[in-house]
Amino acid sequence: MMMVPARRWIDLHLHSMASDGRYAPCKVMEMAAARGLSAVSLTDHDATAGLAEAEDAATQLGMEFVPGIEMEAEYGRHRLHILGYFIDATNAGLVDALAKMVVNRHARNEEIIARLRCMGVVIDYRAICKRHAGAAIGRPHIADELIRQRAVSSFQQAFSRYLGNEAPAYVPRVAPTGAEVIRIIREAGGVASLAHPGRIKTSSHLELATMVRDLRDGGLSAIEISHPDHNDATAKLAAELAARFELLTTGGSDFHTLGTAVTRGTGFAKRRVPYEWLERLRGERPVNPLRPT
Repeated sequence: MMMVPARRWIDLHLHSMASDGRYAPCKVMEMAAARGLSAVSLTDHDATAGLAEAEDAATQLGMEFVPGIEMEAEYGRHRLHILGYFIDATNAGLVDALAKMVVNRHARNEEIIARLRCMGVVIDYRAICKRHAGAAIGRPHIADELIRQRAVSSFQQAFSRYLGNEAPAYVPRVAPTGAEVIRIIREAGGVASLAHPGRIKTSSHLELATMVRDLRDGGLSAIEISHPDHNDATAKLAAELAARFELLTTGGSDFHTLGTAVTRGTGFAKRRVPYEWLERLRGERPVNPLRPT
């Protein structure tokens, strides 16, 4: 009897302490290997500091590793996240773009903390930076400090009372456009995928489709279908957009910290992402990465 090869599963959306995850990159890889994954990608927010450690750990654990990143972008009135896969973390254009994001992020954090101070909540920003040295400091770290000081009782309360998009201490981020982020990723030899489209609050499916079309015309290669925030209807819509605009599909757990128990082989989320998606994605890498003009 001919043996049927076992299916292989992957997770292309993982976060570590290099941005706003709870665990060191090597620990994230250990947990991924324990779930029987064949390939993984570390996609920290606007940061590549954890890639070398993650790659070393993944290789030792027998997993294929894809160097990745998740970058914030603007499209009109919308905020998007764009995933980059197979990136060269040493690319000068990428390094420069991330350095500018760090400057903008610190300015934003300081404004958030100034607003909190006006509300009677005093936070030492330098202490946060020291406690999370090497991480891309953002609202989640400020939320942790609010919890530590017992100004709030939970992460959710920190955002609903102070830090969320409609809360009084919210400060919008300065971000490059979607087209600029895609260009940066491609110049770094990477493949760009629109992250969790279900989170984008468009007024209609037509508006979302127009956005995806424009991003595709700017070099977008894929769209994230499998994501914990996507129900069946959202996943189906994303898949239809991928087919309509001839985009590849990606997926992952958007892992930040351990929550409920998960099944071996599925990564950190319920939906399984097949290895075949990674094989197709690999074929989209720029043969000759674009160069800045």
